[in-house]
Amino acid sequence: MIMNEKAGKMRKIISIMEKNKTIRLLHVKHARTFGERFKGLLGVSPREHDYALVFHMAEESALGASIHMLFMQMPIDVLWLNEKKEVVDFAALKPWTFNYTPAKPAKYVVELPARTLNWKIKIGMKLTWA
Repeated sequence: MIMNEKAGKMRKIISIMEKNKTIRLLHVKHARTFGERFKGLLGVSPREHDYALVFHMAEESALGASIHMLFMQMPIDVLWLNEKKEVVDFAALKPWTFNYTPAKPAKYVVELPARTLNWKIKIGMKLTWA
């Protein structure tokens, strides 16, 4: 289990089952529309970001799953998943990073608070959410 510490409270965000190599997101918000994906975490303060934001892309693509960190107020951990919800790339990104394109095409992009993952993630791990 991985916890995220914000403002003196602990909130469980993800659970990693090492045996079957599955990651379960516990507190999730979804960005399905163009407007929701465009806004992303812009304007969200570090104290408010205690959840996973899952971007649902129209199609599996490396270029289409590229993200930037312009105007962001905080660093984040990011996972890129294929159609099967398997991790194809991951990164820790800092504010004002111009562009990051995943190594392989992705259908989902998951943005998490910085240091949520503690880098126990491996390529090929499966991700689930409620």
